[in-house]
Amino acid sequence: MTAPAATKQYVGIDFGTTNSAVGVAVGDGQPTLAPLVPPPQASGEAQPSSPTWRSVLYFEPFTDEVRDPVSVGPAAIARYLANDGEGRLVQSIKSHLASKLFTSTRIRNRTWALEDLIGTFLRRLRESTPVELGSRAVIGRPVNYWGASEDADNERAMKRMRKALAVAGFDEVAFVYEPIAAASRYSANLDHDELVFIADFGGGTSDFSVIRVGPGVGRTDTGAILATGGIGIGGDTFDGTIVDRVIAPSLGKGGEFGDEFGAKMPVPPWLYQHLRRWHQLSFLRSRKTMALLDRIARGADEPTKIQRLLTVIEEDLGLPLHQAVEATKMKLSSESSCALVFDQSGVAIAAQLLRDTFDAWIGPDLDVIDRIVEKTLADANVQAGDVDRVFTTGGSSFVPAIRNRLGATFGDDKVVGGDELTSVAWGLAVCARDHFVGD
Repeated sequence: MTAPAATKQYVGIDFGTTNSAVGVAVGDGQPTLAPLVPPPQASGEAQPSSPTWRSVLYFEPFTDEVRDPVSVGPAAIARYLANDGEGRLVQSIKSHLASKLFTSTRIRNRTWALEDLIGTFLRRLRESTPVELGSRAVIGRPVNYWGASEDADNERAMKRMRKALAVAGFDEVAFVYEPIAAASRYSANLDHDELVFIADFGGGTSDFSVIRVGPGVGRTDTGAILATGGIGIGGDTFDGTIVDRVIAPSLGKGGEFGDEFGAKMPVPPWLYQHLRRWHQLSFLRSRKTMALLDRIARGADEPTKIQRLLTVIEEDLGLPLHQAVEATKMKLSSESSCALVFDQSGVAIAAQLLRDTFDAWIGPDLDVIDRIVEKTLADANVQAGDVDRVFTTGGSSFVPAIRNRLGATFGDDKVVGGDELTSVAWGLAVCARDHFVGD
């Protein structure tokens, strides 16, 4: 017997590059965010719930005392720090979904497929909430997954996500563009129809949609969506720019070293590519790379900087380094200048950053985003002046330069935001109700 509509539950999952959240709608009611409760600390102290978790997993180092070697979300970061960086921390796993090259990795003497890593995170996510999520859900997806250059890459990403969701117990799933879900959140309380441009700036991608919303339009279906667009540029890209401009030069980038014959050579710039995404720092721990760095340090014009790089790698300081970078970027959202300060394990880096300088650094990336915005409008066959409202969401939407660009295109008075970290999950629950309501 089919359950009454008022008792049906609809689940939307926003699995993000940086943060994840779950939206739940019961019957015709307004969606809520499922509370995510970390496991108690070793002392038994209960931890507060949160509507979002960082999309990370941590694998404990081998010890006899560890009963559960895997933790996720805030517990993963806490365990990683408690173990002084030992073990394996995995972040930004969503960014590998479209890749042909990354299929699995070896952790604790086990080969983990990408789908198993993501599935484990999602299973722990659902186990952390007191809400019974059931076996069906709508999952958010970017218009183009990070690194996708053709439709086949996006298809590969969605196929992998289906497998990961099955690992987590979700057997019946549907995909919805993340900016479309954000449109559902924006339009929830509208009493009139609007033509809206949705701009979702996440950690790995920036996604856009032109869509008609409001009570006269009804449910957010394909007839209301005029165009979508997306690019693999997001908050991680901006963090990487600060790393390139401030952190990497303090660790020897741009320097020279003498080889055994006395010839001068540049320090290989590829070493610093792995600093842009801190979870890739472990790739530099290979015996061959460490031997190269030892040789560079012996002949470097500025050996102290190379020694700092060695310490960062050996002590696995990628996480605290990027936490300092991210904190600086966030401060620049409300201040015209601030200090980037890092001092750990003998590695001391300090620099004063101006917002205007940061804006100039990310200017080329913002130019690319502008072109995607223009193309999305063109695909919708509308002019910027035709748009009634621009709704921004995602953590990177706080960057003032992004809002300034949108204001220059559409008009400052049209740009609004709200629920930047949770609007997509909320909207996905609405989309789940639209998708599954007749079942």
